[in-house]
Amino acid sequence: MHEYLTNRGYRAILNASLLSGIGDSLYNIVFIIYAATMPFKSLAVTLAAMATSVPTMLSLLTGSLADRTHAKTRHMVATRLGQMLLFLSLAVMILLPASFPLFLSLLLINIVSDSLGQYGNGLTLPLLHRLIPAKELNTALSFQSATSSTVQLVFQGLGASLIVLLNHNYALFGLLNALTFLLAAVTLVFRKKQLKQAEPPVTTGKSQPVIGNIRAVLKFLTGNQFLFAVILFAMLVNTLGSSVDGLMNITLGQEPDLWLRDFGTTVAIINVVFSVGLIFGALFAKDGLQRLSTFKLLSLLMAAIVGLSSSFFLLHSIVAALGFSFMTAYLMGKINPRLATVMMRQVPEQQMGTTAGVVNLAALIGMPVGQVIFFTIAN
Repeated sequence: MHEYLTNRGYRAILNASLLSGIGDSLYNIVFIIYAATMPFKSLAVTLAAMATSVPTMLSLLTGSLADRTHAKTRHMVATRLGQMLLFLSLAVMILLPASFPLFLSLLLINIVSDSLGQYGNGLTLPLLHRLIPAKELNTALSFQSATSSTVQLVFQGLGASLIVLLNHNYALFGLLNALTFLLAAVTLVFRKKQLKQAEPPVTTGKSQPVIGNIRAVLKFLTGNQFLFAVILFAMLVNTLGSSVDGLMNITLGQEPDLWLRDFGTTVAIINVVFSVGLIFGALFAKDGLQRLSTFKLLSLLMAAIVGLSSSFFLLHSIVAALGFSFMTAYLMGKINPRLATVMMRQVPEQQMGTTAGVVNLAALIGMPVGQVIFFTIAN
């Protein structure tokens, strides 16, 4: 909070990120609702759900492009303006009669906008590294993670309610999204001077090709045993963690005596408890756990996941499940900023975006692997 109040450059980046996050959170849930109104709704909802993973799959490419980009502040502004134009186009197109080609076009706009967002996030990494003092880096990134999670939690729920109040006016929602990206661009323009001063110096010589840059980052990560171990551990945790939500739902569906009034209410309460734990874990950065090593935190996280499983199969208690769910999320809220801080301190500035892409891709790969293994066993 101290950095947010006193550091104008950091505050501008965070505010722009939150404004963009509002647009993303609002429209991601609304687009699922729109897909459900299509004549081919089963296929449409499936494609809309799958599309959210595409920008993460492209994060290695967008991160590498961000590393190669000079004049990062100017491109950050251009990225937000590009997202604004995309949603202005969407607001017009969505008024056309529903058809499969139109739906694919709208889906493509959503994917391109989210990919531009990933590219914009990659541009901010070296600026944050230079704007924030090293001793405040973990606290600042934790605060950023907490506020982003809060925005996602609040505005996803708000989007589902607001679209009903607006009588399913999807074009108006597109305009609201465009407005959030415009405000994000304006926020960055107001602090353009401070942000430009934090940009890394332009290196002389020929830029390394994208593929060459990716190879160099992979070589750097495999040569750094600590970072490589952290990425593998994060992938393992994501492999297990991505299955927890689905496995809890399967178990609850077979155990009515664990329900709090009914199945839907129970699932909703568990999700809210998890989200609050995630926010609190990131928000309270100085609670004593900051003195533990990264691997000790990861070990505690694994223990919390085991405890969450035990609360269903051994303890048979929904209260214990809620407690362990909060603990799991609380620790995850601490680990994610910690990993980002470690990366930012050890990775060269010109490779930060690509490295973030590697981490995102590793986490994404772990999700379907864990789901296939554990859901197959459960069924």
